[in-house]
Amino acid sequence: MKAITNFCIAWVLFTKLTYGQTAEPAQARATYHFIHVRDTTDRKHPYSENLSLLLSRNSSAYTSIDARLQNEKFLKQVQDQVKSAADPNHITLNITGQRPVSDEYFQFLATHKLFIKQTLINNYLIEEPLPAINWKISSDTLTISSLHCQKATAHFKGRDYEAWFCADLPFRSGPWKLNGLPGLIVQAADKNKEVVFEFAGFEQINNQKTLVGLPEDALRTTRKDFERLQEVRKSNPEALSKMPGKSSRSALDDIDVSKISSMNVSSADYGFSKKINNPIELPEK
Repeated sequence: MKAITNFCIAWVLFTKLTYGQTAEPAQARATYHFIHVRDTTDRKHPYSENLSLLLSRNSSAYTSIDARLQNEKFLKQVQDQVKSAADPNHITLNITGQRPVSDEYFQFLATHKLFIKQTLINNYLIEEPLPAINWKISSDTLTISSLHCQKATAHFKGRDYEAWFCADLPFRSGPWKLNGLPGLIVQAADKNKEVVFEFAGFEQINNQKTLVGLPEDALRTTRKDFERLQEVRKSNPEALSKMPGKSSRSALDDIDVSKISSMNVSSADYGFSKKINNPIELPEK
C-alpha cells in the first residue's frame, strides 16, 4: 500500500499543460440534451444531461451545462450559510450532494487530436487520437428546428449510429467524440435509442473574447495512469485525498475550514439509476 501511495504522490508532480493547442475565437454554440440508458434493467429512468458544444473553425469544446449550474448552486448554498451563520466561528453547513456529470471533450481537427477532461481530486486531460469515423452519407433529409439536415450512418465504439448533419453550418464537429461530417452533427442516436444526442439549440457568437481551447486548470496524464489512480481511490481513498497538486477549485476554497464545526450532506435526487451495465462505449463483438 505504501508503494501505491508513493506512486500517487510522485505521479501528480506534473507541470501544467504544454500541449500547444492554440485557442481560437468561438464562432457558435450548439446545445444538446443527452440521454443514455446506462442501466438496461431500468430503462424508464435513463441518465440525462444538458451539454454545450462551443465551436470554432478548427476545434470544439463539449462541456456540461448541468455541471456549471450545479456548481453555481453549491457555491451559493455555502456562501449564504456562511453569511447568515449565528456564530461565524462555529458554522454548520447543510448542503446537497452533487450528481455525476459527463467528462468534457475537446476536439482539434487540424492536429487530429482529442482531449478528455476527467476529475479525480485534480482535473486531468487525457490525449487520444481524434477518432476517424467511417460515415456513410445518405440522400435522406430532415428538418430539425429549421435546419436542413442530411442523414449519415456509422458503426462506432460498438454501436450503430444514425446522425443528422447540417451542411449549412460548416463545422466538422459534433457532441461527445462524434466528428468528421461535412457540417455540424445536429442530432445522433444509436439504433437501439440507448445513446441519444437531441438537438436543443444553436446560436452564433460574434465576440472575440469567447475562446475554444484546453482548460488551464488541468494536469497532463495518460489513460493508463489515470486508471491506476482510479484503482488507488478504491483501495486507499485517504492517500488520494492527501495528494498534492490540487487544481480543481471548490466552494470551500475561500472559507476558513477551521470555523466549520459540522457539515451535513443530503443525497441528491438523481432521477436515474446509479447502476451502469451499458456504457456508452461497448466492446466490439
